[in-house]
Amino acid sequence: PVTDDNGAVVGVLDIAKCLNDAITRLERSKDKGSNAAEEALKASLGGAGGAQAAALQQLLGPLLSQAFSGQSSPTLRTVLAGRPSTIVSPTTTIQQTGNMMAEARKAALVVESGRLIGIFGFKDMMTRAIAKEMPLDYTAVSTVMTPNPESVSPDTTVLEALQIMHDNKFLTLPVCESNGSVMGIVDVMDCVYASGGADGWRSIFASAMECDDLTDTASVHSNRSGSVQHSVKSTRSTHKKSNMPVSKLRPKAPMVSSSNDTVLSVAQMLASKRGDAAIITDLNGGLAGIITDTDVTRRVVAKNLPASSTCVADVMTANPSCVAMADPATDALVTMVENRFRHLPVTDDNG
Repeated sequence: PVTDDNGAVVGVLDIAKCLNDAITRLERSKDKGSNAAEEALKASLGGAGGAQAAALQQLLGPLLSQAFSGQSSPTLRTVLAGRPSTIVSPTTTIQQTGNMMAEARKAALVVESGRLIGIFGFKDMMTRAIAKEMPLDYTAVSTVMTPNPESVSPDTTVLEALQIMHDNKFLTLPVCESNGSVMGIVDVMDCVYASGGADGWRSIFASAMECDDLTDTASVHSNRSGSVQHSVKSTRSTHKKSNMPVSKLRPKAPMVSSSNDTVLSVAQMLASKRGDAAIITDLNGGLAGIITDTDVTRRVVAKNLPASSTCVADVMTANPSCVAMADPATDALVTMVENRFRHLPVTDDNG
């Protein structure tokens, strides 16, 4: 969430959207001959192969190489090594699938006869199962999964995976061998951490923010008022800071619910608006917490709590970290990477 000087929540930063915007800015500025992009594309990156990698190297490879001290981009095979899988069969119940997802904190891959036939994510759980009041113990995951998802090779580099996610607006990528056998699944934060973590990505974000603002989408504002719970800033301070404020990241308009609402009503509101996180306000309209699609699976489904009678205040993240519209954008982005936040509330100057 993002807050203003008076504590009012005016938007929510989504790390996936911010990464997409950063890559898009670099792409557009390169096309327009931006000095910032040209400066960022001076070095070269080793370790990426294939026809697709050649194009990606020209755009992001040199920048990643500079940011991460010349390290080559690891493959998804390396990223997945030793990690538990979240593979289920088509007949596995939604409840059993949710339990596995909550433990691994990953979307589930639906596999039949050794072949990937579907994917079931946290947003699917909230919008297709909870919001529709499906009987979780008696409904097969195959009835609510996304069928025939795209997958990538385990030899795909992290750099390539990030670009694929950007191009297709994916949050996750199933990983399968050439013979169709399923290896696992990676998400956008896996790729961020595998390619240097917060320190390196500060350079990426700073370079993107230095590019011309080529969008005409205005920042969103809210008339709600409240009080700031607390604000966080990155502990990293060794890099040159960008003067660009959080407002330049164009935070999404907040989807707001009351702390008295049930999980079911919040899930249904988010499903109707195609959202994945809700800001929860107290009786005075102040910021009380945040609840995400992941929270619904981990804190409601996996705990066998009834969504229709569970108060959202009992399962939300209370007093979440937040940033102000005027805070440095790079600090906000690195804060999300450092803390593995996907969402961060945003407030403006007027509350």
